[in-house]
Amino acid sequence: MIYIIAYFIILVSIWLLNRNDGFVSVFRSTKKTNWMVASISLFMLYASVDTAQLYSGIISDQGIWGLWLLWVGMISAAIVPLVFAPLWVKLNLDTDNQFTLYRFSGIGAKILHQFRAVYVGGVVVAFSLSFQTIAFSRIIQVYYDISAQDSILITGGLLSLFSLKNSFANKFKTDVFHAILYLGTIVILYYFFDKSTGGFTSVINAITEHSPDTISVLPPEGNQNLWNSLFVYLGIQWWSSSTYDGGGPQMSRFTATGTKWGAIKAGLSPYLLSMPITILVIIMALMSYVFSGFAADGEIGFVKSIFQVVPESFSMVVLIGFFALFITSAESTLNWGASFLTVDFYKGYLVKNKQEKHYTKISFISMLFLSVISMFIALNTDSLMVLTKITFSISAGVAPVFVLRWFWMRMNAWSQLSAMISSGIYTIAFYIFEYFNPKYFDSNSLTAYEWRLIFVTLLTTITWITVTFLTKKDDDKTIKRFLKILPSNKEIVKSFIIAIMMGIGLIAVQTLAMYLVF
Repeated sequence: MIYIIAYFIILVSIWLLNRNDGFVSVFRSTKKTNWMVASISLFMLYASVDTAQLYSGIISDQGIWGLWLLWVGMISAAIVPLVFAPLWVKLNLDTDNQFTLYRFSGIGAKILHQFRAVYVGGVVVAFSLSFQTIAFSRIIQVYYDISAQDSILITGGLLSLFSLKNSFANKFKTDVFHAILYLGTIVILYYFFDKSTGGFTSVINAITEHSPDTISVLPPEGNQNLWNSLFVYLGIQWWSSSTYDGGGPQMSRFTATGTKWGAIKAGLSPYLLSMPITILVIIMALMSYVFSGFAADGEIGFVKSIFQVVPESFSMVVLIGFFALFITSAESTLNWGASFLTVDFYKGYLVKNKQEKHYTKISFISMLFLSVISMFIALNTDSLMVLTKITFSISAGVAPVFVLRWFWMRMNAWSQLSAMISSGIYTIAFYIFEYFNPKYFDSNSLTAYEWRLIFVTLLTTITWITVTFLTKKDDDKTIKRFLKILPSNKEIVKSFIIAIMMGIGLIAVQTLAMYLVF
């Protein structure tokens, strides 16, 4: 109990010392922030509480090679800080959705702006929050030995309470505080996992004897189906489904630094810190697998092992550490969604001329609303992997639009709108086809998810390109205004090449590290 009291005393102290009730400060930093602080905040945003559980579920089901489903996103990791972070600093917007009004013109821009405000701010963000709600609810479920439903309700209640004080003005300092708690938790966990399993070498020997393919970084030789899956991840998924133009909660961290190089350093640093943490999480997932007697408990197996290996005297510290991670990433997602609903939709189109206090109140109501919706989604979902694949599928073919809109001036608002809508429609249509025709996927060279990714990417791409050439381009005034913030073509190409090479380098270093470790 003393740990909980100490945690809340520190948290409330930080909040009171940095309290700012202005409407602007709810969603963005009003002061220039040191790039190191912004990078720690980004690290905590990326290090979501669901990551370790996803890793554990994949490893127990497929082995380490299955993590390529998530790792391929690293190919484009450096594109955001090197190419797009400096551009977001130049724009200095309140929300990244306002980019649509700056980049596009006409009625299409307004429709896209409204659509994204509601769809992304309300639906996409609620689904993103449900990942974190499910993940932390499992920790509460195992720690207090209660039902999954009760733990989700408790997690949703906690998130709802914290949403009522979720102001960006206080975010950076609490993120640093939470990062210290989280990193301390990782060290404690590794120590007790190592102690309980006889050490890393014993774990590797046990897995080698029981299921050697588990520690293979690449699919087993001779299994062509799994190699086909890897080629789909590397050849299609990384560019088709991962939106890498620096929008979302990242944008506010970049603009907070106030400078081009501050944004670049803030964007690159989290990946350097994430690498050793990722390796430690993978090792602990393997230790959990061995500790459980090679039981296929999936995603929750890791959580069960945690509170079996950690002594009772340290268990509350671990619980608080994971809560710190959960609330940090959840608050960031909440803040992002509420900014779309409040700034872009409510203030932009519904109620325009009220005092700041009114919009501040609506901001916190929006966050409370999103917390409740995410809780209901979590109550009806029991797999993080299912949610992950739905997310990748519903955004298949859309990601290139978010990059090309910066550099291909023929694109317009209808291009992006048609991509976002058609991707969702094609995904739903494929699910329906899959449900009524399961025989097509019984003994195939690819899984249903991989076929879905291929077809949705292809059809979505054909749709938005067709719409682009059937509709008018933006007016010259809008295009000229936008071109002023862009660097020269030579600089853009150079930045992309360096970014892709750095991304491939990150993949290569991580793969080499996996080989050396395992």
